[in-house]
Amino acid sequence: MFKPSLKSTWTLLLLAAVSYALYLWSWNSRVDHRQDHYDDKLAAARLMERALRTLKESQAPGGVLVDDINDPWNTLLIGQKYTQITTTEGDLRSKQNSLNPNMAALVVALMAEAGVKNGDRVAICLTGSFPGLNVAVYSACAVLDLQPVIISSVSSSWFGANDPSWTWLDMEAALKEKGVFPWTSSYASIGGADDRGESMSPEGRELARAAITRNAVPFLNPADLRKAVDLRIEAFQQEISNSPRGYDLFLNVGGGVASLGHVDNKDLLPSGVARNVRLMDFPDRGVLHFFADGGVPTINLLKLSEIMRDYGLPLSPKERPKIGEGSIYVTERHNLKVVLVSTVLLTILVLFVIRTDLRSQKLREPEVVSDEIL
Repeated sequence: MFKPSLKSTWTLLLLAAVSYALYLWSWNSRVDHRQDHYDDKLAAARLMERALRTLKESQAPGGVLVDDINDPWNTLLIGQKYTQITTTEGDLRSKQNSLNPNMAALVVALMAEAGVKNGDRVAICLTGSFPGLNVAVYSACAVLDLQPVIISSVSSSWFGANDPSWTWLDMEAALKEKGVFPWTSSYASIGGADDRGESMSPEGRELARAAITRNAVPFLNPADLRKAVDLRIEAFQQEISNSPRGYDLFLNVGGGVASLGHVDNKDLLPSGVARNVRLMDFPDRGVLHFFADGGVPTINLLKLSEIMRDYGLPLSPKERPKIGEGSIYVTERHNLKVVLVSTVLLTILVLFVIRTDLRSQKLREPEVVSDEIL
């Protein structure tokens, strides 16, 4: 009769087989787990999809313009490389990725990580370079019922909102008119070098000013970069007193020099939730530093590929991602009940074999060594 024993090869083989079977059971018992703020993320992505569709219809109501190379998803929100209001180089892949509706879910995740709650007040600096990201931010603000104060610059880097007749200010005005979002920029500047269009032609600066005028947005016209930073801080303070602590979050989109303080800060500042900014050295300090120094959480939406990779969004997919897809919404986790049952069963089996061994040793009669000499 077979008696289980840790000294037995058959017993060890049985334990190994049972262990492997329980491991396979546990490993294959993975289930989908919804990430935190799942419903808000889904709602924000759907709202962003609606906003992008509205902008497309507003730009080309009578037909569809297709650029299947630079704009493979046919969003009509990939601008030209060069226009009169183009400022600097820009990465086409980043502009394409920013038009993924699930970017709004990413912004919700970042805001939650920064500790934002429904009804909080948010200071936002935007540029025309990333209309997709701007829409993502607006969508997250709407779903989370935030109170934004927005300052935008009109000009754009390559492939952004750089059509002089269809700038970011025109886009957000169309979205408000169509009832997608309830607000637009509170102030606007030309943007570009020193936030005053120094890298643009006189004609380009005039076209940017015309966009600000036709959208009836108060114009910030700084004399130099230091004044550009000060004007933005004063504008935020004018809207909400007790700044910066009057705000619960500062969010920057793009490489606006007044927001970041210096062109080199684009490479120095962390992306996503920007932590420890107060402890870092910079050539000059901008609006972001003003809020960070005041203890306000900050989000910096730059280096887009890094942020998307960290939050599980695909980079440069051939097909436009569907809403709700990706680990930002759902992750696979092991079924803890199955893991617990497997652990208990294996523990019981091992303890049973050990107990059997110990009992067998107790029942064995001790050897008697006689002292007698035969």
